[in-house]
Amino acid sequence: MPALEVQLLPEIEPSSNLGKQWEALVQANPASGFMQSLYWAQVKRKQGLPVFHFGIFENTELLGGAIFYSSMKRNGARILVAPEGPVLPWHNELLARATVGLMLDFAQSHASELGIIAVRIEPRLPPPLMPALREFVRAPADLVPKDTLYLDLSADWQTLLAGMKHKGRYNIHLSERSAVTVHQDTTDGAVERFYAVMMEASERDGFNVEPCSFFKSAAEKLIAAGYARFLFAEHDGDTLGTLLLVTYGERATYLYGGITNYKRNLMAGYALQWAAMKAAKEAGCTTYDFYGYDPFRSPDHNYARFSQFKSQFGGKVTRFIGAHDYFFLDNLADAFVKIVNEVSNQ
Repeated sequence: MPALEVQLLPEIEPSSNLGKQWEALVQANPASGFMQSLYWAQVKRKQGLPVFHFGIFENTELLGGAIFYSSMKRNGARILVAPEGPVLPWHNELLARATVGLMLDFAQSHASELGIIAVRIEPRLPPPLMPALREFVRAPADLVPKDTLYLDLSADWQTLLAGMKHKGRYNIHLSERSAVTVHQDTTDGAVERFYAVMMEASERDGFNVEPCSFFKSAAEKLIAAGYARFLFAEHDGDTLGTLLLVTYGERATYLYGGITNYKRNLMAGYALQWAAMKAAKEAGCTTYDFYGYDPFRSPDHNYARFSQFKSQFGGKVTRFIGAHDYFFLDNLADAFVKIVNEVSNQ
């Protein structure tokens, strides 16, 4: 086993030598994604979240690591969360076990000074839970959808269309015959335009939307770096819908989207998805992630109402292990004592 070292890294610019190494490492790891990128870390910092970046080195070579985000609880105890992380050599069971243990030992050694009671990880690994993670327990909530729909973009366009359900193909062609067009918007007003559509869709369909400041930060960091774009469906000067597409590494992600109440019979949502797939393929992506899918169509599932729509485009249901927690028992006990004291003093 090689000699490994863990370091708590300072804020790194993506354009630096170490930053380029990290970005290449994340993009090459199928169990990770854009939420472990330095650009996403910049977005989260603008939201006011503390960011902790662990790097694992073999001599001077960056081998892995994780970017954790922290939420401060009422009693001052932190949980560090690594969506789509850690970024480790999961394909090598012995090395994965060694790097997981090294990362946990390092985090535990800094747990008291950082006020950490647990770390939460969410790598895109298929079940069952691998031996390297046997000391983790299932978390009560996921940040990254545990079930999603992956569409293979490596096929040609005719093959992709043939793999869709009849309704999917029909509605794509219907939107084309109706002269619905889809354009990218990189102007300063794109965020406000996108947000107006999303708010209209959320009020109609009953889902929550991040504040506009989040999308402004995402546009400033991800779009400027070429990793994201706003798409808008239009017809005769009317905006019919919008979509935020992330293209990072070989995977594209349909992160947010919605349609307006105008001309819904023109199937703008299908036009947007088809245009997003084309844009993803042009960006070099081989997988299109619909980012959340309920294969059982449970009425109380977060993605129940959208899964029927997503299923029209074909794809393969993909399941991950979900979020898992590792608790630092000494710090957990201290946090519990603080909570008891707070309740007793009320």
